[in-house]
Amino acid sequence: MIILDFIERMKPLGVFSRADIGVVYPDLDPRRLYEWQLKGYVFKLRNSWYCLPDFLKEPYSTWIIANTVHAPSYISLESALSFYGILPEGVHMCTSVCTSRTLRINMAGHEYEFARLRDKHYCGYRLEDTGTYGRRLRIAGPEKAVADFFYLRTSYNSEDEIRELRFNEASLDGGLDREKLLSYTEMFETLALEKRIKILLKLLGHA
Repeated sequence: MIILDFIERMKPLGVFSRADIGVVYPDLDPRRLYEWQLKGYVFKLRNSWYCLPDFLKEPYSTWIIANTVHAPSYISLESALSFYGILPEGVHMCTSVCTSRTLRINMAGHEYEFARLRDKHYCGYRLEDTGTYGRRLRIAGPEKAVADFFYLRTSYNSEDEIRELRFNEASLDGGLDREKLLSYTEMFETLALEKRIKILLKLLGHA
């Protein structure tokens, strides 16, 4: 049965496009793919992107989808800050930065936000092993996640506003490289960002 062969071949990809399918099955009738969606064999994420239903149950599947469907991008902002324990509360939206257009979409019942950075600011991410189909995840390092956050979330300008974020000071103080954070801050060449980071460091006792 072709669907069993399809599942076996596409499963290792985790997330796959119509073009990926065409490489393996160049003569596959699009109507067959639509039938498989109706039967629950294949899940359509958006436009020409798909996964197998079981993939959605895997750890980090939401973030792998973000990395793949709107690329190049890496996990940052609230999602990365939560990953490092800097934001103590869970984050419902998957937040990333990208070099293409800003986008906010829903896929598989999850909200995704992609905030645009200039090409020269697209850096400071690492590759994390996920244990999911051998996929590695692009995610900002803690210093870049903080810099991205205060660069893009422009409403936090005062000491009181930054304190109200309730950042986990132990995670910041123990896991943040101050010099690396200042280097990323200088890279953005924005006085408003430098002011926010200065306030943050003051609150941490590093001013």
